[in-house]
Amino acid sequence: KSRDWGEAQLHVSADWCVDIPFWQGVVFLWLNFHTVHHLFPKVDFSHHPEITRILRKTCKEFNIPYAVGSPFQIYKEMINSFSKPHSLMQEIMVYAGAI
Repeated sequence: KSRDWGEAQLHVSADWCVDIPFWQGVVFLWLNFHTVHHLFPKVDFSHHPEITRILRKTCKEFNIPYAVGSPFQIYKEMINSFSKPHSLMQEIMVYAGAI
């Protein structure tokens, strides 16, 4: 169960290739820091790598899962989730605070 809105964002977002140099993120249009974007949508993307480092430490400190995967794994999971009506209901429940 999510304790707050921020933790709910961690349940519904995932990052990939967050350890690559910042300039290489252009391949993904810097969307590889997707979780940080959800948490801080108005922060300039040039700050995302540092925020991600802080986020990882904070998640570890509070025992909150932080999802990082490969771009292919995340894309596959996204396509798979679109094929299941349950997926949409799960996201609604996360935002409602039930998960």
